[in-house]
Amino acid sequence: MKITHDMHTHTTYSHGKNTIAEMVAQAREIGLTAITISDHGRSHPMFGVRKKNFAKMRAEIDALNQKYDDIEIYLSVESNITGAEGNIDIGDEEKKYCDWISAGYHYGYIPASFKDIFVFAIPNYAARVLPFLRKAVVAMNTRTYIKMMERNTIKLITHPNDKMPINIEAVAKAAAEHGVILEINPRHNHLNAEEIKIAMKYPVSFAINSDAHSIAALGHMGNAQETIKAAGIPITRIINIVE
Repeated sequence: MKITHDMHTHTTYSHGKNTIAEMVAQAREIGLTAITISDHGRSHPMFGVRKKNFAKMRAEIDALNQKYDDIEIYLSVESNITGAEGNIDIGDEEKKYCDWISAGYHYGYIPASFKDIFVFAIPNYAARVLPFLRKAVVAMNTRTYIKMMERNTIKLITHPNDKMPINIEAVAKAAAEHGVILEINPRHNHLNAEEIKIAMKYPVSFAINSDAHSIAALGHMGNAQETIKAAGIPITRIINIVE
């Protein structure tokens, strides 16, 4: 079992260790048929891709696509979820350079508004140490994910339920309705086998991605094979792997 299209990778444009060209060279070396470059959204104060760099990234990728005919190279962004209304940190001026958009929740982002500091960011941090807040935060976060899919054209949700707890059943149902892929990420504990079993109740697709921050990790599945076996998920539900 191997990944054919690694849809979640990072480069030196955020906090990856290798350039786009180096990641593409490694992808060809290990036999990938496609790779997506998906550096972090701009609201991350240290790792976010600056707006001015999207044009440069697009030009690099276009040149590499012209150079190679054995691999497809795509530009995306792992946008950060930044507010309770489903806000993500990418604007039209950046979207025009991207082939598609992914989104996920991370620590260390700038909230969408002053209000979101108090109604979204702080509750998510507080719920990690104050269990009595968890139920309300899960409900809020679930609404946030659903609003995000309603308000934005998203192709992939990265590591759902990681860092930001959600009702996976409700999110999977909405993802199926909006044609959004859910990621199984070997660098994180989510989606885990139990969550996949719940999500499988709905006709949602999955992808296993390396979330590579260097060429050494590109295409690696980690413990994902064990996870999908434990979940009993048919290979046909996972869009980017072959046996």
